[in-house]
Amino acid sequence: MTTPIPLPPYILLASSIGLCLSTTFTVGSLGFSVFAIPAILLPSNAPLMPPLELVTEKSKRQFNTEQAPKQPLDSGVGSETESLLDAGATGKVLRRDGGETGSPSSSSYLLRQWFHLFSKGMHNMPPAAIGSAVCYAFCAAMLPGSLENILVKRGLYVLATTLSAGAMVFTLTALKPINEALHERVKEVVAQEQGSHTADVDDKRRETESLIREWGRMNAIRSTLPVMAVLSAMVALVV
Repeated sequence: MTTPIPLPPYILLASSIGLCLSTTFTVGSLGFSVFAIPAILLPSNAPLMPPLELVTEKSKRQFNTEQAPKQPLDSGVGSETESLLDAGATGKVLRRDGGETGSPSSSSYLLRQWFHLFSKGMHNMPPAAIGSAVCYAFCAAMLPGSLENILVKRGLYVLATTLSAGAMVFTLTALKPINEALHERVKEVVAQEQGSHTADVDDKRRETESLIREWGRMNAIRSTLPVMAVLSAMVALVV
């Protein structure tokens, strides 16, 4: 019986990086679905995220988020030297013109909280999924031919690559309709605040809440893909 040839250091390094990225994706997605989404749906006057103001940003995306400015305690507008009250303490977000942009019972407020989560995920999840897929693909391609069970190891790394990339495919297919529906509502909030949209976005609280719950459910399903990628890569390391 021959002694198994150990994996080269570069395979071990690439596998470790891939496992870390896949784990990051999984923890982030499950954190959103299991903790953050239920938290923002709670009838609380204390927002989970900082109060946000939606603003247009033509040079980049159609809209973005900013932390809403603090407002004076005695009025909607005043000098910065007066005592200040964070808008989050009252559960309301104030625009720069002094108008309110939502309360915890409103659809617009809920959309702000969701969009804050989405913005965080949009900047972190795709690089993690793509990065882990690249690492696993590198391992599959660079396995030395002298290794025992090389076909098994390569097949497991290819499976891990497919599962990691599948998270992005899932995003662009199964999650896309829900993302688009929520983004359309966010655009309505922006349009209403700019005076170019007369419909009352806050009449759609129940529908908005249902969409966000569905987004959380689909996001949790998506997180199973990197979990399976981690298991496949770990088995490839030990067989």
